[in-house]
Amino acid sequence: MKAEKLTPKKVALAIGVSESSMKRWCDRGLIDFQTTAGGHRRLSRPSVVDFVRTSKHSLIRSEMIGLPSGIRPNERDPNSARQDFLASIIDGNEDLASQIILELFLSGRTVAEIGDDVIGPAFQEIGIQWELGSLEVYRERRACEITLKILAEIRQLLPTPDVNAPLAMGGAPEKDSYSLPTCLVEMVFREAGWRAQSLGSQLPFNTLAAAAIENRPRLFWLSVSSITNEEEFLESFERFRSALPPETFLTVGGRALHGGARQKMQYSAFGDNLRQLDSLANTLRSPSFPIPTSRPGTSRITNY
Repeated sequence: MKAEKLTPKKVALAIGVSESSMKRWCDRGLIDFQTTAGGHRRLSRPSVVDFVRTSKHSLIRSEMIGLPSGIRPNERDPNSARQDFLASIIDGNEDLASQIILELFLSGRTVAEIGDDVIGPAFQEIGIQWELGSLEVYRERRACEITLKILAEIRQLLPTPDVNAPLAMGGAPEKDSYSLPTCLVEMVFREAGWRAQSLGSQLPFNTLAAAAIENRPRLFWLSVSSITNEEEFLESFERFRSALPPETFLTVGGRALHGGARQKMQYSAFGDNLRQLDSLANTLRSPSFPIPTSRPGTSRITNY
């Protein structure tokens, strides 16, 4: 997707209104814009997308704002969207998979909702099929790569976080190769207005601690999808947790923490889905929100 500033004329053609209407909406503050040295209005793609999502306007010619042609906001049923998305990523149909997610996003669905209702369940089904031997490994890996590319597209459509926004960082620990969950967490925080940075997957706990100490984020997340040795994991996690700056809120989650390991860990929050993570992100957005003392298994906030 191109990154150039858009003229009111292009945006008007994209959503099927007159250029004068678009200029009027700009001047009324309904859509953010910048003014060039020559006095011309210019709109960023994220501001246009935000307007489409919140105003529920149609998108007639998506290519005019740098999106793939034929993209339309779509309020499709989550079950049908999940099935269509699942089929598309298994078949390697990147264009269709991207269209499904982009249309859900443009219709006003949050990243958390898309992750909980479509992406997460689709990959759960892929995992089941792989375990049953009915799905080749390459299809699962390709599905992951396709979805990561789509999330990168969505990331470009989110407003740039304010320089003074709180910082959130996180990732997946060593021996955990799942990059999609931590990518989704980053996107949820960015949509909530945070300066969020996913550090990726397979990261040793000592380097995760170094990232927290050097950057002192308001929140640090740990996404745990796989544990090979629980005792080693818990020992490394505790050293990591003890090294965190006292002002950093630690939230953990992931499918590997639904068993006994979670009960032996100390953290600020844990929970069940991306919607709850979104709620947490908005709650912690206030600089005055107190950071709770880490205690074992007392708070259910988010799972990813």
